[in-house]
Order: sequence, then structure tokens, then C-alpha cells
Amino acid sequence: MNGSMLELFSKNGELVPKDVTPWQSFSGKGMKFWLQSYDWNGCACVSHLTMRAFFGTMKMDTLICTPYAKDMPLLSYDLISALWKRTLLVETYDTLVEPVDLSAMLAVKEKYSDLKDKQMKPAWYDDLKLPPTLSKVGNESRLSALATEMISSYLDIFASARDVDRSAKIAKNRTYVDGLINDGPTFRVVSKMIGTESAKILFHRFLFGTE
Repeated sequence: MNGSMLELFSKNGELVPKDVTPWQSFSGKGMKFWLQSYDWNGCACVSHLTMRAFFGTMKMDTLICTPYAKDMPLLSYDLISALWKRTLLVETYDTLVEPVDLSAMLAVKEKYSDLKDKQMKPAWYDDLKLPPTLSKVGNESRLSALATEMISSYLDIFASARDVDRSAKIAKNRTYVDGLINDGPTFRVVSKMIGTESAKILFHRFLFGTE
């Protein structure tokens, strides 16, 4: 995990660890995953998933923030390393009850517009992606700077986010996660390692905190 990304959340509130036993680590098909899950400020689930594959030549660091008591988008951060190539994904998903002004995040995205875009395969959740969403390839130091500024901007917006009815918000989150379970490449990989039912629990309870 790029520790600084998780540190951004710890500097803006309390991260309370969840007991993720027995899925703190699991492996299969040449890949190994490590999982951490937190309750953040009593208003969001923040999870961290690290993957290593092919003897360490491929690595993936993922951080997910799923708000359940504040009306903010679901945020997903991925830094993927494959040999010398670095790919950054920062995605914001419309799990909102009402619209939110994300112009500050758009300004950060524009600041780094010179970085090359990574073309992503079409997916069912593309329509849920909000405008700040980006996928970039480039120098690791600049990608890290971009991710830091983007997540910091997200947290700045979060600081003044309005309270929301938890049942309505969690229902929005569950709809998104159910979609990943029905048609998501990461879920397919994980379910082959730990079984479909265990993977459903891992996704809902620990990756996204929807139960």
C-alpha cells in the first residue's frame, strides 16, 4: 500500500481497525492478497487491499472509501505496477442521494492533464463514474503527487459534506457492490480463491462496509 494515502485518512479522523479474520491474507493462481478494513470517523468504511503476483513483478495497491453517513461519492484508488509501467486509477462513483460539488477535484484532474490517459475496457459501472474519475500512466512520483492531491481534495469536500439517511445511503452502496458481485473481474478472482459466499461477505462487510 502507498501508506501515504491511508495516512491522509488517519490525519483527517480516526481509523478503527476491523477484524478481517480469516481473510487478512489469501492466495491462489500466483497471486497473494492482504486485506485491512477500517471504520473511519463513524461515517465511512475505508479498506485497503494489496496484491502481489508473478514473483513481485506485478503489484496492486487499492484503497476504497465507502461513505455511509455522509453524502459523498464512493472513492476507489488503485496504483498498479507491472515491471516498469505504473498505472493510477482514481475513480469516484455516484452513490449519492443528492448531487455534490466536486469542482475542486476536477481542478486537480485538469492540473495533471498532461499525463497520458490509460484506456480502460468498457464496464457496466462506467455510467456511475463521476467526472473527477481518471486513469493515467506515467512517472511514479507524479502519479503519487496526483493521487495525493486528488484524495486530499476529496477529504476537503468530505469535511463539509451533509449528513444523509444511513439506510438510503447504504442501499445505494449495496446496489453498486451487488453489481460488482454479479459482473466484476476482481470478485471473480477472489471468489475462485475463497469461494463465492466468502467473497460476498468480504466485499459487503470489509471492502465496502455495506453490512
